Amino acid sequence: KQIKSNCHDIIFNGKFSTKISANNTVSKLLKFLDERKLLKNKKFRININKKIPAKSGLGGGSMNAANILKYFVKKKIIKTSKKDILEICRLIGSDVILGLNSKNSILKKNNDIKFFKNYKKFYTLIVKPNFGCSTKYIYSKVRKFNKPEFNRPDKRMFNIDFLKNTNNHLEIVAFSKYSKLRSIKSYLESLLQPVFVRMTGSGSALVAYYQSKERCKNAKKKFSKKYKNYWCITSKLYKFYFFVLYEIN
Repeated sequence: KQIKSNCHDIIFNGKFSTKISANNTVSKLLKFLDERKLLKNKKFRININKKIPAKSGLGGGSMNAANILKYFVKKKIIKTSKKDILEICRLIGSDVILGLNSKNSILKKNNDIKFFKNYKKFYTLIVKPNFGCSTKYIYSKVRKFNKPEFNRPDKRMFNIDFLKNTNNHLEIVAFSKYSKLRSIKSYLESLLQPVFVRMTGSGSALVAYYQSKERCKNAKKKFSKKYKNYWCITSKLYKFYFFVLYEIN
């Protein structure tokens, strides 16, 4: 809500609200909007209930910024061009733009997005160990970037057979640094026949994809019993996001 103050007030609460840097995606967003005078000197108090753990590769911070930006646009608090909105998203983070539209989408390396409709939905088991992965560190250990393999997106990229045969090449680096992640992935692959299991971005969360809601729920029970101190949650996946950047070798 709008407040009478000389500065914005950002409040994080919830299970994962601790140890969030003062220089976060929301503070960056407000800074950019203030610099461009898009808020017209108005200040806001923003309460964020953090349900997604930090350093999990799940894009929680990016979606915080995306949803606040979307709210400002919807309520006509800010009025600017689509080009400016996309530029603001890019300055905050490469994946922020995906939060502006909840559809199956593929983000290309030039920040173009292609949207797709009506594709197979999955039930997912998302787990995160009691440690996070530094995106900066994981990428610093990548020694070679090949040319993009999927820079001409089409609907086949959402087919189950296609998804099963793709890989997150950052797993190689992450598993080398954190051998526990490899063990968790192997265990998830053995839990009630998931379609496939992938690490999220640069980690440290892993996701098991199921076509059966019941299998997904039972897999969560088994995982929670074995890894009692790890965060895990089930969810229905309504949309897929792809980042077509560079294939890592």
